[in-house]
Amino acid sequence: MKNYLPYCFFYVLLLTGLNSCRLQTGKQLPSLTESYRKTDKMPFGSFIAYKEFQSEFPDYWINIADKPFENTWDNIKRDTGTKYSLYFLITKNLILTSGETNAMLEYVKAGNDLFISADYVDKKLLDSIYCKISRKGEIINEINGEMHDTHVGMYFGDDFKQVSFSYYYFPFLNYFTSYDTTFARVLGVNENNQPDYILLFSGKGRLYLHLAPRIFSNYFLLTNDNYHYFEYVTAYLRFDPRYIYWDEYYKNISSLRKNNPDSNSNNDNKGFSTLSVIKRNPSLLWAFYIALAGILLYVIFNIKRKQREIDIVKPNSNTTLAFTETIGKLYYQNLNNRHIADKMITYFYEHIRNKYFINTALVNNEFINSLAGKSGVSQKETEELFTLVTNIREKDNVTDQELLQLNLKIENFTKTKT
Repeated sequence: MKNYLPYCFFYVLLLTGLNSCRLQTGKQLPSLTESYRKTDKMPFGSFIAYKEFQSEFPDYWINIADKPFENTWDNIKRDTGTKYSLYFLITKNLILTSGETNAMLEYVKAGNDLFISADYVDKKLLDSIYCKISRKGEIINEINGEMHDTHVGMYFGDDFKQVSFSYYYFPFLNYFTSYDTTFARVLGVNENNQPDYILLFSGKGRLYLHLAPRIFSNYFLLTNDNYHYFEYVTAYLRFDPRYIYWDEYYKNISSLRKNNPDSNSNNDNKGFSTLSVIKRNPSLLWAFYIALAGILLYVIFNIKRKQREIDIVKPNSNTTLAFTETIGKLYYQNLNNRHIADKMITYFYEHIRNKYFINTALVNNEFINSLAGKSGVSQKETEELFTLVTNIREKDNVTDQELLQLNLKIENFTKTKT
């Protein structure tokens, strides 16, 4: 009986603490932290965005940038290749040092592409490119907790028409109040039709500046057909870079720098304490004390182990397969042949660009003649394929027979040996 008394005491203490936590916190909601990390599956992580990014560049190795931009730029400069590089950065707040700002400007002027999506962009960078932004409206709504159905627009297509995407949350109100119209082009707008996504030409390169990072969250991209927004964004990128970088560094360091504005890249971790966060939350503090007491009791009463513990080896999980199955089930449940056809056509056009180096923006007789000549497919079959593509794109609903016919024609085309 004496051997069980410590365990009884521990369980009573644990149940008391858990009940205290339950009474204080109530029902827990999913975390709404805007992390934008590629592995985060919470509402404002970027797991879906990263998977979409990989699918847009299936033949490339995507480098994960986890160091200051200066280091990445130094590595790129050592390469004497003539092709440009692409750096893709999404973060809540982009806080930069002077060295990082200068490195980004040099990187773009040298002929590379830099994509930045941030709610707050460092003033040093904005001043360097002669841009100003307004964040007042969005900040006021977030402070007051005012949410409603909000949307953003993208300019896309041959006629550069605006396409809208919406969801329910804090409104998209950030916008550019001024920019150099000589070297800038507006690609997107917020719900008030004010520019929130622009393309700046600098030297030989391009700087894509975007002010609504929540668009790249799991929540937004999985709402309705909003994943098309990501496709439109990447459609403006050049598709033949030498190197591709996905940033994970500024997602963490920028938040620390915002809390410690005087810190630099060598002491960014000063002033940050996990224990201080726990102390501010009573339920976490109770859980911490209970865990500490439990560990202490375990050590005291189990110093001498009775039997060696056998580890259970868990098989590796295939997260890519799970993601593919999830997307497949989503299409199957919706039974939307139009969405499936759009994805098939998008990947087919990408195949043409990558293999035959032909621009797919304008499909006409010259395009068909050129594609037929390079691919080895007869001009008649090529014309029939693109006539079918045009007919499907003009329809709101696509039948199973039309979808099957499209799949067969694309397969016959891609299997042709050149």
